Amino acid sequence: MKATFKPLIRAFTAFACTTVLTLTPVFANAEDTVSDLEQQTQGLESELQDLNKQLSSLSKEITSLAKKIESTNKAAEQAELDLTAAKLNEELQYRAMKKRIQFIYENGNTSFFDILFSSSSMGEFLNRMDFVSKVTEYDRKMLDRLTETRNDIDQKEKALRKQEKELDALKKEMVSKEKELNTKISSTSIKLDASSKELAAAKAAQEAAKKALQAKQDSYNAAGSQSGESDSSNKNQSQNPGDNTSNQDNQKPNSDNGTTQKPPQQSDTSDLVLFAAILECEAGSTDYNALLAVATVIMNRVESPRYPNTLSGVIYQSGQFSPTWNGSLSRVLERGPKPLCYQVARDALNGKRLASVSNCYQFRAASTGHDGIVVGGNVFF
Repeated sequence: MKATFKPLIRAFTAFACTTVLTLTPVFANAEDTVSDLEQQTQGLESELQDLNKQLSSLSKEITSLAKKIESTNKAAEQAELDLTAAKLNEELQYRAMKKRIQFIYENGNTSFFDILFSSSSMGEFLNRMDFVSKVTEYDRKMLDRLTETRNDIDQKEKALRKQEKELDALKKEMVSKEKELNTKISSTSIKLDASSKELAAAKAAQEAAKKALQAKQDSYNAAGSQSGESDSSNKNQSQNPGDNTSNQDNQKPNSDNGTTQKPPQQSDTSDLVLFAAILECEAGSTDYNALLAVATVIMNRVESPRYPNTLSGVIYQSGQFSPTWNGSLSRVLERGPKPLCYQVARDALNGKRLASVSNCYQFRAASTGHDGIVVGGNVFF
């Protein structure tokens, strides 16, 4: 009986060994494929990580450059305002010079030489000559200084505009690089995703081959007897991340209590600078409502048929605003008006008015005791 089963046992053993030997190369090939795909995936992950670092660094540079461009733009705008202030100051000095020349050279029907030669004494003659010389010298020096200031500001503005163009060109170059990096990142991400899927499939094939080889080995070891096979189960864990969103409402109520709104007035940079300068002269540079009150009176005059219909016409109207002849307007224009004065001037030109003085056309210093509405250091009526 043993002799009868020996050939069968040898045949079964040979078959089992052949099967195991056949599966062994398949398992080895699966291991090689998994190893290659793991290296490929690791390389793509490393490349993607490097590209993301480059993108992060470039984004920071672009953000920094954008801030620098914004700062340069503000500086250029301020230079333009300063240049306009210098031009207005030059014009103001020119107006004053013409008045002095008119007083000196055109005193009624009497000529300049008549004034000089009508001197009662040599001392009076020399005093008059000295006065004329000093006035002329002062005007020449003042105009030279204003022209120099104007040229300096003009050069500064040109330099800032040039720098602005260079920064803008650099920003465009960086944005182009950012797009190129994003394209590479997208392409690498696609490759990485495909490689990861291939790696997962290869690992699954490797595991299947391993299980098949183990099953055949178990079958070989249990030749001639019945044995149960155990299956291993795979647990898949899935994670669904939730999206946390937060909404912040930082809007503040925009209320204009105590003000009214009128249609905007057409204006240019000269109007803005001159307006801001006269506001600072008449109401200081720290109290918004005090500045807006003066601005309201000036705009009321512009809109009234009883006064000139332009901003400069109202401000330079004879005998109205003392800063135009006492030197204070010139000093403010020379250094440039304060930021709050520019803000109020813009608001007023855009139609904003202080309601309490909306019907006023005059104001005096509050210390005069004049009846009216007191805002800041002035009384309005």
